[in-house]
This record gives sequence, structure tokens and C-alpha cells, in this order.
Amino acid sequence: MKIFVTGGSGFVGENIIPDLINEGHEVYALARSSGSAEKVTGLGAIPVRDDLTSLSKNTEQALRNCELVFHSAVFMNFSYNPKPFYSINVDATKQLLSMAQKVGVRKFIFLSAAPVVPGSPLVNLTEDQAEKGLPRDLYPKTKAIAEKAVLEANSDNFQTIALRPPLIWGPYNHHYEQVFKRIKDGKWRWVGGGHQILSTIHIKNLSQALFAAIRSDIGGEAFFITDGDRRSWRKTLTEIAQAYGLDPGEKEMPRWVAVIMARIFGSIWKTFRLSTIPPVSPPLIRLMATEFSVSDQKARRELGYKNVITFEEGISALKK
Repeated sequence: MKIFVTGGSGFVGENIIPDLINEGHEVYALARSSGSAEKVTGLGAIPVRDDLTSLSKNTEQALRNCELVFHSAVFMNFSYNPKPFYSINVDATKQLLSMAQKVGVRKFIFLSAAPVVPGSPLVNLTEDQAEKGLPRDLYPKTKAIAEKAVLEANSDNFQTIALRPPLIWGPYNHHYEQVFKRIKDGKWRWVGGGHQILSTIHIKNLSQALFAAIRSDIGGEAFFITDGDRRSWRKTLTEIAQAYGLDPGEKEMPRWVAVIMARIFGSIWKTFRLSTIPPVSPPLIRLMATEFSVSDQKARRELGYKNVITFEEGISALKK
């Protein structure tokens, strides 16, 4: 199958593209810069030079050659400037969705996110138990809006699926960098003790969920996907950090202190329209200082998803 991938030069893309090629698929990867084009070429994909926020004929032509889109590109951080969140997560998704429909792409798989459902704490949440409405914070809110557009576009001739991973981990993950810096500087604190359950998914298991979605005839549905176990945030981060030779230590911060700090920082950042990332924020507390666990039984039952790597095997691979 010929597959069009966005976010090909990012953490997800650089792991997923080789897996797709190993499965016999031909991959076209969107690349905004020459550096990104070189990277996806090195991964074995055909680069498509274009900007996700203003797609041109280059993308349209590539899509005409493809049967499936895997849309993984995203803007994700804990800043308060709404513009890039809406431009990349919402508007760009809708434009790509429309273009794919127009040229006859048969399937559109959207990499959503587990936090698109509102509420906190979440305890082994299933899709049908999720509250209606949108989360308050910019990243999950804009991802939820985009997911809704994708699922509503489903039809007999255009199948759409949304995969909802929680924390994605594995090799070459640049999202570790900020946490690792705080650990190295001795500034890391376990908010609320860090013993809360946080669902995760290893990048290899995400690949398997994508393969399951590719094979499936189901459309218009969203699926939580996880590693299939229950682990605390403290255990997860400690073992990942130790695999890189780092020790997060034992220092803790009461959750209520972090909540007050997040409100203060949020007020300052919004008032002065700061574009930087504050030291602590409400979405960070939601994910890492409150239980955030979801059930992937629907994906296992209806998509046939199976995880192929355990937490222990993933940690062993990181150490190597």
C-alpha cells in the first residue's frame, strides 16, 4: 500500500516509517525543510516538500498516489499561545482531511491523544465512559476538535479512525529532554509523590496499533491504545531515566503546592502573553500528578490490537 505520512521527521515518524516499509508499504512523507527531507529519505520514505499549514499541489499530487493517510504531525507543549495549537492541530488537519477526500484517498488514520477526553482523575477509562465536551487546556482541546472533524468525515468511501495514545515512549524521544535537564540540574520533584498510575504506550506498540487500524474495516471510531499494564509515573520515569544513566532522586512536592503555582504561572503567562513554557501548568498536573489511566480493551477486541513489547523489554532496549 502507498501511505502518506505527516510528522515523518519527528519521534513518532522516525520510528513508524521504517516499520511501515518493513511491512512492504511505500511511504510518502511530508517534509517542510531540506533537513526534514533528508531525514525521511534516510528512513526510506519519499519526501514531499510542503508546509502542513498551507498545503500545495505537491501534497495533492502525492495524495493522488496514496491509498491511506497517517496524520501524526502535531503541535504539543505547555505554552499558552493559542495560535499554533489551532493552526497546526485543527486547521491543518481539516485541510489535509479535505484534500485527501477530494483526491480519493480511501483511509485516514489520525494520531489523536488520550487526553482529548475531559475530566480528572481518569481511572481505567473506556471510550464509552468518557465525558462529553472538550478539555480546557489548549493541546488536548485542539486535538479533540481535530479528532471530531476526522471521525465525522467517515463515509462508505472514506474510512477514518482515531488512535488515542497516552504517554508515548521509546528510543530517540526528544520529549525526554526537558525532564532530563531538570534531573541533571537537581530540580526534579515528584509532584504528589509520583505514585499515580499513568498509562503509556511504547512506540513499537503504537506501530502495532497502526497496523491493526490499517487492516480494520471499522470507520468513524476512536480507540485508546496502551502498553496493556498499569504502572506509576514514578516507576516509568525512574526506569527510563536510569536507562540513560540518570537518577530522578526522591524529592517530592505536595500536589496542592503545584496547583497553586500552576495557577499563578498561568495568570502571569496569559496576562503578559508569554510564548515560553512555564515551569508547571495545569495539563502537566493532570497527566503526571493525578491518575490518568485508560483501557485499550476496545482496540484489542475490535481492531485486533496486541502489544508486542513489554515495559521491561522496552527498558532493556533503551539501555542498549
